[in-house]
Amino acid sequence: MPIAPPFATPEPDTERAIQIAPPSRAPWLAAFALVIAQACAAQGQDVHLARNEKATEQAIAAMLITDIYKRAGLNARIQPLPGARANAMALIGDKDGEVARVQTYASKNNSLIKVEPAYYYLTTTAFAKGNKGITIRTKDDLKKYRVGIVRGIAHAEAATESVATLQILGDYDQMYRMLDADRIDVAVDTGVNGPHIVKRLGLTGIQAVGELARLDLFNILSPGKAALAPKIGATIKSLKESGELTKLAKRYEEEFARSGTAP
Repeated sequence: MPIAPPFATPEPDTERAIQIAPPSRAPWLAAFALVIAQACAAQGQDVHLARNEKATEQAIAAMLITDIYKRAGLNARIQPLPGARANAMALIGDKDGEVARVQTYASKNNSLIKVEPAYYYLTTTAFAKGNKGITIRTKDDLKKYRVGIVRGIAHAEAATESVATLQILGDYDQMYRMLDADRIDVAVDTGVNGPHIVKRLGLTGIQAVGELARLDLFNILSPGKAALAPKIGATIKSLKESGELTKLAKRYEEEFARSGTAP
């Protein structure tokens, strides 16, 4: 019987030599990704909106649209901006839309999506110093006066399109200070915003002297977010039909009056 060499290499144990591959991580990773995706979906899609800064009706509308979006499964992320800049950013897609605009604005910017139905409103109102004896009943009445509006505010532009002595100003504070200093005779604003600005600036003697229009406010979306319009519109319609939209608007008007802050 042959004798194995003293330093012979032993035959490998084939059962022990087989390496067991670690379980694949792919199914576990896929399941984890699915859970994360579902959680994000449950939290709602972010929609980045602009609103006109320093305008009371826009602040209230921002509170209202945030609630509406939440009920529609969306998150409204709102940035206050000058009206003209908000318009420009929506048009080029830097913002997903705007909180609230009137029909005149939607008609001029027909590449943007107007979500129907309307969910809030504004009143186009003329303000003047009480001791001037000014009364405004129609747009034609404005032609007799030096009138101020804020740049980029569509409803004010529409009300003053035939006014020859029109001053287009940078913001509301500037407009009301000019009115107080007799550099303009009439300021055209919204009925809810004027008293708020006058009070904040500590001005006296300025009052509403005529309401020119009551206009619906619509949520506006950029074309890239057009698919969201039916969902948002259906939520607004449901809230209107139930009467809850009116209650929410009143609630947020009162909240803003107390705090003076909004999204």
